[in-house]
Amino acid sequence: MERIDLILRELYKFSPKVLTLGEPLKDTMIVDAFEKKHNLRLPNDYKYLLSIHNGIDLMGVSIYGFTGTENLETVYEFEHNEVIYPQYDYLIPFSPDGGGNFYCFDTRNNNESCPVVFWTSNYEYNEDDQPELTHESFSDWIKEVLIEWTLESYNYDGSDKE
Repeated sequence: MERIDLILRELYKFSPKVLTLGEPLKDTMIVDAFEKKHNLRLPNDYKYLLSIHNGIDLMGVSIYGFTGTENLETVYEFEHNEVIYPQYDYLIPFSPDGGGNFYCFDTRNNNESCPVVFWTSNYEYNEDDQPELTHESFSDWIKEVLIEWTLESYNYDGSDKE
């Protein structure tokens, strides 16, 4: 989990005015119950992150934890059971894009981490047309989407780059 620790050190450079960090998830039984209920295994790097911060938001880019109104369980249930084009069972939506779409863990070959795919919610995928693979791991996703994309336009204090 050294990679997550390095990423968190970079994330901690952001001002608390633009970065919201959840408290550590103390009750791991919630995670166990989610995995058992859905017959899935969350990636270890994500579970490690939850043990430090149960949810993160950096200037509107969020990573779901297991608390709050929008959390991993409620979003998973909604996106698999309440929408016109339900997500595949092996996908776990962990971050919304703000337009109704999601970055998801692809848990089919889950080891330490899972590949991350982008799910377009109003699109009907098929066997030949699958969601786009965006990152090989959750750590890669955090580094690029959460940190690097933010730093392209903003400084660590949230001010615009000139």
